[in-house]
Amino acid sequence: MQLVESYRNKEGQPRQRVVVSLGNVNIPKAEQKKIAKTVEQHLCGQKDLFSPTLSKESSEWVSRIVRLAERSKSARPSEESVILNGVIADDVETENVVQFGPELVAMQAWKELGFSEILKNCGMNAKAISTAQIMISNRLIEPLSEWALIKWSEQTALPEMLNIRLTRHNKDSLYRTSDQLIKIRKKIESSLSHGEKDLFCLKRSIILYDVTNTHFEGVCSKNAKAKHGKNKQKRNDCRQVAVGMAFDEYGFALAHEVFEGNMADTTTLTTMLNRLKQDDKPINKTIVILDAGFASVANLEMLKKLGYSYLINVTRGRRTKYAQYFKNETFTALPERTSEKQVEVKAITDPEDENQRIVLCRSAQRRLKEQAMISKAEERFLKDAEALQLRIEKGQLKSESVIERKIGALNKKHFRVKRYYELTYSSGKMKITRLNQKIEDALDLCGDYVLKTDQAYDAAKLWELYMTLLKAESGFKMLKGTLGIRPNYHQVEDRVDGHIFISVLAYHLLSWIRYKLERAGDHREWKTIRRLLSTHSVTSTRFPLTDGRIISIRKASNPDAEQIRVYSMLGINWKDAFKPQKTEVIT
Repeated sequence: MQLVESYRNKEGQPRQRVVVSLGNVNIPKAEQKKIAKTVEQHLCGQKDLFSPTLSKESSEWVSRIVRLAERSKSARPSEESVILNGVIADDVETENVVQFGPELVAMQAWKELGFSEILKNCGMNAKAISTAQIMISNRLIEPLSEWALIKWSEQTALPEMLNIRLTRHNKDSLYRTSDQLIKIRKKIESSLSHGEKDLFCLKRSIILYDVTNTHFEGVCSKNAKAKHGKNKQKRNDCRQVAVGMAFDEYGFALAHEVFEGNMADTTTLTTMLNRLKQDDKPINKTIVILDAGFASVANLEMLKKLGYSYLINVTRGRRTKYAQYFKNETFTALPERTSEKQVEVKAITDPEDENQRIVLCRSAQRRLKEQAMISKAEERFLKDAEALQLRIEKGQLKSESVIERKIGALNKKHFRVKRYYELTYSSGKMKITRLNQKIEDALDLCGDYVLKTDQAYDAAKLWELYMTLLKAESGFKMLKGTLGIRPNYHQVEDRVDGHIFISVLAYHLLSWIRYKLERAGDHREWKTIRRLLSTHSVTSTRFPLTDGRIISIRKASNPDAEQIRVYSMLGINWKDAFKPQKTEVIT
């Protein structure tokens, strides 16, 4: 049933147009003319003193029809409107545009890694799994706090694809989901590690391990792990926790642990290796590759006891022990490297232990970097030393005890350079003496570093193995930057651990993306891919019809050629990812 209005066009010809379509309604025939006349009066702003008396039901119909007619005015074609097959083309609108591309990639990674099945097997229900998927996907795409995440989810296609809607009234469900995840952390990580190995047929033989930290702006009194410690961002004024993480040689995460903020890096290794022992049967003679911070005698003994081989960097301060070997040995240059990036290596038997081998490495790029560091540090030291010397000469400082304290404070501030200089005070003057031989010896060792191992590979192979540690460094870089492990605004221990764990789970999604792209020959960073795909959207298009109906079609937009290429590399069928939805609104 329709309400129709009669009018004359420009030529004076009588015509009719639909004011409003009512669908299949049952208005009593005897009341139809009365209702139509009353609606006309309302729409035209007229009031008839002798208007027909309507029943309560008819009055309700008048109110409803007037309301629908007023809403449909914007959809009514004017004389100048372009009409295409009954569609008022001028009034076609696009609305409710949400981001789809990065979310589609996150959904595909989630599916292939079997996340939902893993969480289901760990006892999580369907709603909690969908909530966890939104939280982890957010950490991959645009890391935000729980409060901001709710608003972000409304601007993406995830709620529609997962059939869940987050509101600020159920914000606590995000915290409950985080608490659930942290309780089953070890089982999830173990399942993901095994799943990635099977999915990509990985032949793991290397464990890469490193530690980073994340600090808190608040007191964090409810977190027993939050301690003051050496902070990598120089925020020693803040409490922090340490995060230890093990990777394989392909960059996939094996496990992680959260430690007290003041725990020494060397002492965390035992906990991690025991954890890996419990999760899986280690491959015979698996090589553990570690940076210099873990090069303690106790750690080497522990690695041998647990049945691991090792390749570890000797601390920079201890390389002076091998200075004579760097001078006297003949090095082999690694092939296919430019002079600016040249690396030379030489393997010898450890002079302190015949069961160990030493790899002497010499890097041209690293040499220039370390020399520049010494030069800059020396420049800063001399600037402060000369300023102190001038104050003494001007008589601004006269007390010998005060001057000695100032010299001590200067040496403490420039601890890297003080070994190359002597500052002495006598007879009202301060003397700055440069120890030329010491600084020349230090400059000679710039770019030189030492690896220690129990493996019998040649020097070039051992150097290549050690370079895989860059995978761990890259992993931490992504965790701290791309995946939002910092900043951490939580204060309660479980919430802090949960925040870190969600970033770790997002890293599993990111590792899947990176590995798939690299196998396809694409080495772009995720932030580049994410920006490229961000314009692929899901939209609703409204088609007003001349009969008063509005047809709304919701579907994904067509990706451009480069977006299609990325989807192809990731094995994503974007056409079937979002089923088109058609709705009809009767105005």
